[in-house]
Amino acid sequence: MVKRITLILLFLFLCGAFILNIDTVGDGVQKVKQDSHELSSQLTETEFKTKKNNYSYVSFDNLYENPQIYKNTKIYQKGLVLESDEDFAIVSLDLKDRSKDVKINYDLSTLSKGMSRLETGNRIQVFGKFSDVENYTNEKGRVMTRPVINAKFIRVTNS
Repeated sequence: MVKRITLILLFLFLCGAFILNIDTVGDGVQKVKQDSHELSSQLTETEFKTKKNNYSYVSFDNLYENPQIYKNTKIYQKGLVLESDEDFAIVSLDLKDRSKDVKINYDLSTLSKGMSRLETGNRIQVFGKFSDVENYTNEKGRVMTRPVINAKFIRVTNS
């Protein structure tokens, strides 16, 4: 009788674990589908060239000091990737002044065709819409503010 109950409990446990793993596998499949769709919608630099005329350079100081003026403005910037995640990167616009870092929100479709992610150390040019500024805590524990750009196209540059 004890063996039978133990087997039934073991069976129920394994069924529950299997059902939970199906959800995990389903999420993984969904992520792969999303990634492949985003990769297929990537533009080459030539394809983006016709659209980039609508973007203006706006200095870090103007974004930082007048965020309300530039909100939703199409802008471009150049910088060095300091940190990178699946959906955002921290980019230094001036390596001599770490207070001039910006956050770039992106997905795979915004990367130049053939790119699969942003890597730390990449020099990039980003085209996107200025979103707003956000507060964050720096490595010294001070609360800082940085501009946030929602990328529409990102390419790696040599300079």
